[in-house]
Amino acid sequence: MKVGGDLGQDRERLAFIREAIGPDAMLMLDANQVWGVEEAIAHMKELVEFRPHWIEEPTARDDVFGYKRISEALAPYNIGVACGEQVPSPVIFKQLLKSDAIQFCQIDATRLGGVNDVLAVILMAAKYKTPVCPH
Repeated sequence: MKVGGDLGQDRERLAFIREAIGPDAMLMLDANQVWGVEEAIAHMKELVEFRPHWIEEPTARDDVFGYKRISEALAPYNIGVACGEQVPSPVIFKQLLKSDAIQFCQIDATRLGGVNDVLAVILMAAKYKTPVCPH
């Protein structure tokens, strides 16, 4: 579900979706890089009760330190962080993976620009035991 606008509207839609899919279904959220780091943390803490499995792209695609901070803040709530849809470089993926800044690696083959880069990211994700969820 897309999130990141009005918190009240996000909560209302999440309540509806959680009720529709039940308590055990995975619910994944996507913020499309709309938040700053502290804003992402604060907003997601307000959505904990809906038990999201992950928040996708909560902040700028190349803010490795920001992703690390968000991941650390959301870990106690068992909310993972997904990133990669907009990441154009295996080097940024390397930094995200090595620093444990993301829990889900979302490669987009067209953004990376080729099979060699995609394979490199898949191998790095495997090394760090991070699931790959292609976009």
